Amino acid sequence: MQETGGQSVLPVYERAQTLLRAGELRQARTEAQAGLDEHGPHAGLYGVLGRAHEAEDEDDHDAAAERAYRAGLDAFPDDLDLLAAYAAFGLGCDGLEHPGRQARGRAAAERLAELAPDSPQARHAVRAPGPKPPSEARIQRHDARTVLIPGVAPPAAAEEAARAAAAWPYDRRLAVRAATLAELARPVAAPARAVLRAPGLAALLLAVAASALLLTVTALELSPWLLLCVLPLTAPVRQEQALLRRARRRALAALPAEHREPAPGAPDIPPVDPRHRTAAVCAALILVTAAGGSATWNYARSVAYPHYEAAAPRTFQGLARREDSSALDVYAALMADDTMPRPVERFLAAYGDEEAQKPAVLLFGFTGDLHDVEPGDVTGVFREGIEMIGSQVADAWHPAPGRLGGRVDCLTFRSFLGGPPQGACTWADHGSYGTVLVGADGMSHADIARVAAELREQTLTPGHADEA
Repeated sequence: MQETGGQSVLPVYERAQTLLRAGELRQARTEAQAGLDEHGPHAGLYGVLGRAHEAEDEDDHDAAAERAYRAGLDAFPDDLDLLAAYAAFGLGCDGLEHPGRQARGRAAAERLAELAPDSPQARHAVRAPGPKPPSEARIQRHDARTVLIPGVAPPAAAEEAARAAAAWPYDRRLAVRAATLAELARPVAAPARAVLRAPGLAALLLAVAASALLLTVTALELSPWLLLCVLPLTAPVRQEQALLRRARRRALAALPAEHREPAPGAPDIPPVDPRHRTAAVCAALILVTAAGGSATWNYARSVAYPHYEAAAPRTFQGLARREDSSALDVYAALMADDTMPRPVERFLAAYGDEEAQKPAVLLFGFTGDLHDVEPGDVTGVFREGIEMIGSQVADAWHPAPGRLGGRVDCLTFRSFLGGPPQGACTWADHGSYGTVLVGADGMSHADIARVAAELREQTLTPGHADEA
């Protein structure tokens, strides 16, 4: 078995380390504990056991992690990896809740600095209580971006990175960079390369495109399903993210389990470019503004309704408006203010000879705020009413609503009192409701609908251009 710092590199340690890297924390703890039970104290196994408990981020596991680190340091007090892991663990905890643990972590960091002040472990322990280090994804993007400069072919950059990683096979950062550039060098990865090189520009373009799509769908009242068209726009960003994750997995799976010194002179990660931060903020503002504008627009549209001025004409198709009619009295009673579900303005009119028993044309209805009423739910009210009193409906159809929109339902029927057939057309939109009754003897469906549409348009004058 190979020796590293006086400790055998056991196969069980390699398996436990591999499980830990794969995120299989429970299996890694089981493997490490089995190795300790079988082979006795081993610094690497104690380190795996401690880190696998620490990664659970729960109080019970934190206590178990400290026990593992301290047991390892009791057996190997000068092991650099154990000292670094325990220092980072202790210094990273809440000092108010665990002052003793933080003090022990500080002591481990001091011991590490005393034994090997220039070692990577000591540098890591010194950084532990400071600002949060950059994420692995940010390091990965930075390293790839610095290599993929204009004028350098991606395949050439990938070959150079592969040679550097082969020269230092235990360096995690070099391995991830080599795997990342190998993925980016493929021809199909051109969109991902563009996003990686100019993340701020990509964020702005995506925000503008998504906002334009959202506002177009809102303005033209298109199907909300069209918003799914934004998914192809995000394809380059999603490709870049998937590519980076795949490269990290490949690199970590190929790394040897045992620890070795990384390549010297690894460059630090600079702060986030202010231009990228500004672009991200601008992109977020564009999206929030577009979403807020769309929501406000949709709400205003949902509560808007057509405002009509209702005034029945004095004459209609050569017929004078009758000032008195028993039929008008009936419908006036049915449409009394106390029977209406909301404030409305009524209109009633009858046209024909004063001497005739029945008017030739009868009009009744009202205007008001009906923005929350579905027109198709109310145009059948007249039919339900006449059927309840025994009238027989002979035919029904749905003509075009005309320029005022909404919905129109027409029918012919015979009164329960007998007499010639009658025609009726009822319309409803978000600002008005009304019915026109005519004698249907000798009239076609088109004639009945045309009479009703003409009287409706002559009675209602839109006050403004709100939508029906």
